[in-house]
Amino acid sequence: MRPNARHRSVVATRPMVRRRRRRRALVALGITTALVAGTGYGAWQYIEQNEYLLDERCEVALPEQVQRLSPSQAHNAAMISVSAVDRELPPQAAVHAVGISLQESELTVRQATNERDSRVLFARGARDWSQGASAQVAEASIDGFYDMLEERWAAEDAGAEEEQNEDAEQESAWTPELSLDEAAEALDRPHNPSFYPQHTDRARAFALPLAGQQPVVMSCTLPQLDAPEADPQGLTEELVALMPNALGVSFTEAPEGQGDEEFEPEPVLDGVVELNGEGSTAQMVIHVPERSGDYDYLWMVAHWAVAAAYDYGVQSVAAGPYDWNRDSGIWERQETVSDDAVVIGFSRD
Repeated sequence: MRPNARHRSVVATRPMVRRRRRRRALVALGITTALVAGTGYGAWQYIEQNEYLLDERCEVALPEQVQRLSPSQAHNAAMISVSAVDRELPPQAAVHAVGISLQESELTVRQATNERDSRVLFARGARDWSQGASAQVAEASIDGFYDMLEERWAAEDAGAEEEQNEDAEQESAWTPELSLDEAAEALDRPHNPSFYPQHTDRARAFALPLAGQQPVVMSCTLPQLDAPEADPQGLTEELVALMPNALGVSFTEAPEGQGDEEFEPEPVLDGVVELNGEGSTAQMVIHVPERSGDYDYLWMVAHWAVAAAYDYGVQSVAAGPYDWNRDSGIWERQETVSDDAVVIGFSRD
C-alpha cells in the first residue's frame, strides 16, 4: 500500500440502510419465532406429560351448586349406592349410607379387602354389624352397614313385639323418611348435631344418580396419560359382586353329590354381559332390566361405569342417547345406541 494512500469512506445510501434493517428484522424474527416455538412446544410437552392443568374430579351440577368428589371417592360412593339397589332398599338408604361414610371415612377405604362389596368405608365403635349381636369394637363394610340398616328397618315393624319383652334390648328404628342426622342416630352413630347434616347435599347429589334415580347428571373428568391399563375382566367381576340381583345374574349349581363347601359357583353372564375383544380393544355390552319402581337400571349401570372408569381404564360409556368419554369428561347427546343396554369401551379411538 502506498504511504499516501487513504482509506476511502463508504457512503451508506438509503437502499443499503433499508436492506440492513430488513436483514436484522428477519434475523430477529427468526430468533423470536424459534424461541416462541420452543417455549410453546416445551410448555405443551410439560402439560401433556404432567396434565398440569387437569383437575381430575367427579361432579354433579345442580341448579344451586356443583357438588364434587375425587374419582376414588365417587367410585366408593357408586359401590355403596349400587349395593342398596341390589338389596332392593329405598333410594334414601343409599343417601344415608353415602352421607355417613363421608363423615366417618371421607368415602375412603379404611381397610383393604379382596371383596369389593366388603370394603371398609365406615367407622364403627359398637358391636360388629356383620356378626349379629356379638359385642366388640369393629369397623363396618358395605355389607355390614346394610345388614344393620335392614335390621333396624325391620325393628320398626317388630316394635310391638319388642315392647312385650321387657328384657329385650331396645333398638331404634330406621326409616327412609329420616333426615341424615336422624338416620345416623337410629344406626347408633356417634351423635353430634354438626356431624352428619353437613354432608346431606353432597350425599344426595351423588347417591341418587348412582342409585338409578336421575339420568345424565353425574360425570367425571379423568387423566388420560396415566390411565390404568384396560381391565374389562376386573370391571365384570365388580359388576357381578355388586349387582347380581339387580341385573338378574344367575350362578352355577353344585353337581349332584358334591358338597357346597367344595363347590365355588360361577356367574352365568349369558344375556347379561357381552364382552368382545381383549384389553384396550374390548367392548362390554351390559343388558339391563326395564325400569322398575324407583330404579332406572340403565342409568344406575351407566353412572357406576363412569365412576369406575378411573380404576379400570374405561374410555367411553354409552347409555340411551348419551355418550361419555374420557377425553371430554362430559355426557354428550348422540344417536341412541340402545335403550336396554350400556355400552362400555376401552379404546381411545
